[in-house]
Amino acid sequence: MLTLCVIASLLPGCDTADDANENTVAYPNLIAAPTMAPTIPFFNKPLVNLLDLPYGADVQQRLDFYPATQITSAPSKVFIVLHGGGWSSGDKSAMASEVAFLRLTFPTHAVVNLNYRLADSQRLGYPMQITDIDQAINFLDEHAQAFHIANQYAMIGISAGGHLAMLYSYKFDTDHEVKAVCSIVGPADFSDPKFRQYPLYQNGVNYLIGYNDYLENPTLYDEISPAKQVTAQSPKTLLLYGDADPVVANTQGPIMKQKLTEAHVYNELYQYPGAGHANWNTDQQNHVNLMQYAFFKKTF
Repeated sequence: MLTLCVIASLLPGCDTADDANENTVAYPNLIAAPTMAPTIPFFNKPLVNLLDLPYGADVQQRLDFYPATQITSAPSKVFIVLHGGGWSSGDKSAMASEVAFLRLTFPTHAVVNLNYRLADSQRLGYPMQITDIDQAINFLDEHAQAFHIANQYAMIGISAGGHLAMLYSYKFDTDHEVKAVCSIVGPADFSDPKFRQYPLYQNGVNYLIGYNDYLENPTLYDEISPAKQVTAQSPKTLLLYGDADPVVANTQGPIMKQKLTEAHVYNELYQYPGAGHANWNTDQQNHVNLMQYAFFKKTF
């Protein structure tokens, strides 16, 4: 397994759909009408990789769907991958290596790499990005039979994507379709005094909710804090953080773990000495891969 994870960690940062041995269908110009779900004209064809598939009307509401590489009679469970970027930047292409790793290690599972609308001066990230995740999952649920997938999801997010994965799963997944979550350096508690001194907090959170200080609107800050939303029904959670992260305070992982443990929710926390913002060395990256594999094998 170690060899397998080392191989996955060394996969190039390109989209696995470019593999010449795979069929890929890209629809970059297929725009959904605002009041209509996107139409899929190829449901009667064999399952293929579907790139830039629209799940909503906005040009940023796009997902890449990768079916299981080993199709079975049972519908496939689905990994949903969320990129980072401080809620105002980033793209699903940055998660290509994570997609490749999941497809290699979980061949009977499908993978969805999700873009969500980015915050800017005209629109805040919250609740817009939570709405996008919910809309994407509803889209997948509606087309589950055609995609040969089950309405059972695991979410993996990095940085802002880790925050969104936790927040959606703990607070907004009212149907409890998300069975497991992995947060890679995701912000967890915006009331944390140490985190409140960090640049991401002061700048990035302004794009998320329109404030840059907890005392301006503590109720709203608590509302967007995954640590404040944990219940006994929250999905099992894997937390991966660096203890020298200059972007997300090293207190965030332990705070999240404490809340999950208090709610009797299964969780694992790994905090890597000297590691920055998901800036792992080779040994740490191999361990990250191994822990993801072991966690999802156990919980999903």
